[in-house]
Amino acid sequence: MVQFEGKTKIKYEKVGLPSEMVDEIKRIVETDKRLGFVSIQEFVKEAVRKNIIEYGDFYNGLEKEGT
Repeated sequence: MVQFEGKTKIKYEKVGLPSEMVDEIKRIVETDKRLGFVSIQEFVKEAVRKNIIEYGDFYNGLEKEGT
């Protein structure tokens, strides 16, 4: 993250997804408002966040076992 006068600016990168996957995400976001997603980007960020937590915990466990 980059700091500007006490404010944090997040740097973003672009990631490509197959159009079929994006279409399915759109369908989910538009069909089920109970999930709370208002955009494809929000859905994808949450999915990535969950995987980072899951795999981060997994790899951290492997590192602890190896020591």
